[in-house]
Amino acid sequence: MPLAGNAELLRWMFSFTRPVKGLIVLACLWLSLWVGTEVLATRASGEAITQIQKVQISRAAVPAFSKWIMGAEGGAGDLRRVVYMLTLLILATVVLRYLKEVSNMKMSMEMVYYIREAVYDKLQRVGFAFHDTISTGQLINRALTDLQNVRAFVNSAVLLTLEIGLVVGGYILLLMTRSTWVAVLSLVPLPLWTWYILRFSKKVQPAIQAVMTADDKNVSIITENIAGVHVVKAFATQGHETDKYNAHADYFLDRVLFRIRMFANFAPFMRLIAISSNLSLFMLASIFILLGKLQAGDIIILGGAMNAILGRLQQVSVINEQYQSAIVSARRLHEVLSARPTVPVKESARPLPEGPGGVTFDHVTFGYDPSRPVLKDVSFSVPGGQIVAIVGPTGAGKSTMVQLLGRFYDPQEGRILVDGVDIADVALDSIRTQVAYVFQETYLFSDTVEANIAYGRPHILNSKVLSEDGSPDSESLAMASGEVEAASRLAQAHEFVEQLPKGYQTMLGERGSSLSGGQKQRLAIARAIISNPRILVLDDATAAIDSQTEEMIRKGMKFVMRGRTTFVIAHRISTVKQADLVLVIENGQITQSGTHNQLMEQRGHYQQIAAAQLYGDIEVEDQPSHMKRVQREVAKAEVAAGSRERGQTGENG
Repeated sequence: MPLAGNAELLRWMFSFTRPVKGLIVLACLWLSLWVGTEVLATRASGEAITQIQKVQISRAAVPAFSKWIMGAEGGAGDLRRVVYMLTLLILATVVLRYLKEVSNMKMSMEMVYYIREAVYDKLQRVGFAFHDTISTGQLINRALTDLQNVRAFVNSAVLLTLEIGLVVGGYILLLMTRSTWVAVLSLVPLPLWTWYILRFSKKVQPAIQAVMTADDKNVSIITENIAGVHVVKAFATQGHETDKYNAHADYFLDRVLFRIRMFANFAPFMRLIAISSNLSLFMLASIFILLGKLQAGDIIILGGAMNAILGRLQQVSVINEQYQSAIVSARRLHEVLSARPTVPVKESARPLPEGPGGVTFDHVTFGYDPSRPVLKDVSFSVPGGQIVAIVGPTGAGKSTMVQLLGRFYDPQEGRILVDGVDIADVALDSIRTQVAYVFQETYLFSDTVEANIAYGRPHILNSKVLSEDGSPDSESLAMASGEVEAASRLAQAHEFVEQLPKGYQTMLGERGSSLSGGQKQRLAIARAIISNPRILVLDDATAAIDSQTEEMIRKGMKFVMRGRTTFVIAHRISTVKQADLVLVIENGQITQSGTHNQLMEQRGHYQQIAAAQLYGDIEVEDQPSHMKRVQREVAKAEVAAGSRERGQTGENG
């Protein structure tokens, strides 16, 4: 996907204002009223000074100022009206400022909510291939830091830009009512500021990009070390990991300091323009006062106006800094939110029709990198309700094959059918609710045991009927708990769950850290059982379980597997021999298929691993895998053909 341009990214960022456009209008209304009252208050301040200058008070009236100000002598009435107006305007400014800040904050927070919702929803829906290419640390940083950068800029671009425009425009109009030359001179800094900001923007974006990339690396190191803390401590590499993090932190600090220096060099130039402009205007105003073209109160108006104008114009540097950060962050966030699905769903996709769970692989070729296929022209067909064991050496493509079945990835060639329907034509949620997995690496959530088991069917817990007093109805509670317990018993997990402090309501630690590997695996099996899938996939699910428990699980699973298509990836012959069909995969190809008894009569990989497990240390004939044997036969044939050719050549010679 080509990188989006700055203009496109700006339009994309402002699209997040649509859900909060009502709040934006309200915030802009309060802002406009606030700026209007501020300008009027400045004007009233100048008029009050001018009115005081005009006041003529006799010496006799001085001691009775309070009495005089309430009368109508010597301009007291005009001064009183100006003071009252100034007081009301100041009070209105305070109230409107409060309303502006509240509406601004509410708009900002709701916008953050919608952006976070979009990011989280996208992260749930993108395919496995997307997560394979972007690390967890990068995604966390994009969902937090980059999101906030975009939010801050959009918020400033809408409200702060409007505020700058209203303040500058309002005070320029106010100055024009006093002196056209003063108003024109106050606009002189704007072209110079604009030129310098545009020039600076071209240099700062690469520096900001370098900071964010370095920050991604730091977050990735932290998340990896937290997840792998047991490995770090087991190998006593805390010092090495600390040194590695410190080195990246130092690199990050260097990038941050470089960016700070750039903005530190940028700000003084902006302030120099502001101060020079301010001094020039006051010199001009002083000359006009001496010439009688301005009054004493006008100098107050000029001071308030220039402080407001130059103060707001200096905020342009803040917006510029936010813009530079937001453009970089938006590009990274846009990469996530605009990521194309790695397993696209057709508009005509339909639910998977009813069926026994028959599976067909039709000349399937797949590679995570299409130029290096993991599976090569794989074809087989399994009737519904059968148990299929998949065996083969490490890295042969066993797990990849079953992941294609759940459409975690799409093959580059061929097709996969379930009950005669191409899964590429089926709604994604439909196929995945019909295929349940027990992965080799078990992941449990920080929730109760009951919620982890019912994860595939959360509605059985969420639909508990409430009794009149608001508590869960005992009958519905018993039904839900009964299904969870039944699945737990079949997975041989009920006994150890009952021994937990709160049984099925016990809260598990992160990733189930409070349980052993075998216990976590049994809960994962229970989670797959309760989802009642059409196809069950056990990806070396009993690897972390002792033989005795495995036998107990196997007995319980006989009931679960009955009438259900089951794929079992296993290395133990005791598990494989129960299968209706055994597929042997070597180097991405199916080299043998048949029942356990049939394959035991064939020379090849299956007979080799079976002999090693059944006879242990007893020496058996070194039998190469079927693939190697085929390769050797081809090599022998080539050598023989070459010998015959050489012999014929010698005879002819």
